[in-house]
Parts: sequence; C-alpha cells; structure tokens
Amino acid sequence: MKVFFLFCAAILMSSCDFTSDHDQEATEAAVCWAEAYFNYDFHKAEEYATPESGRWLKFAASNTTEHDLQLVQQNGNGATVEVEDFFPEANDTLRVVSLKVSNYVSSTLPAESAQLVDEGVFNITTVLRDGKWLVKMEGLPQSEKQSRD
Repeated sequence: MKVFFLFCAAILMSSCDFTSDHDQEATEAAVCWAEAYFNYDFHKAEEYATPESGRWLKFAASNTTEHDLQLVQQNGNGATVEVEDFFPEANDTLRVVSLKVSNYVSSTLPAESAQLVDEGVFNITTVLRDGKWLVKMEGLPQSEKQSRD
C-alpha cells in the first residue's frame, strides 16, 4: 500500500514539474518578447513571436517615427519588464502572462505623439508551437492600466 502511495506521489510531483516548466518557458518567451518590443527592437521581438504575429510587428515598425526613436534613445536604460502573474488556460498549449512594463515609449496611433510612460500592465498571450513557446499577437499590445510621467 505504501508503495502505491509513493508511486502516486511521484507521478503527481512530476506532473507539477511539467506544468511549471511550461509556465516558466511561456513566461520567459513573453518577457524576452516584451523587452525587445518595448525597446523598439522589432526584429528581435519577431524571434519570440508566432509567424502570423509578424504582420503586427511590421505594422508597429512602419508606424514608428523619428520622434519615437529619439525618445527611445533618450530613455537611458530603456523599458524594463517584470512578471505580474500568469494564467494557464484549460488546454496545455496556451498561457496568458501579465507583465508590468516600466519606463517605455508609447505611441498608440500614428498621428499621436509618442510619450514616455512610467508603467503599464499588459496581458501577453503565448502559445506552444513545435515545442517552443511564442507570443501570439492579435493586435498591438494595449495596457490594462498605465501611468504617465
């Protein structure tokens, strides 16, 4: 009987490790993507994104102005990213990672002048594709809440 319980405990512990590995890998992909994206390195962000997200990265890049780039360069250390939370979905191939992005340049519309934002919270969707976690963009990232300098 003890052997049966030990066997069940070992299976349960290994399944928890599997889930936490997925959570960690999904979170790392979201953080790497966000560090690149919010520092206007769209080519690097593309490495952490699904192929279909490329059109949104190209859209963001094509709407980047000289003023935006000057603000990014003047931003010192650039945008920083911290994990707030993650939300595993019902299936094992999707995670939503909540990130706090600090000290980033935001320009939501091409006609709008870019501004330095103190802090924003973004929910980033990651998906498992061919054994690798990638960010799936279905639009440009929008902050759930933000505060401006």
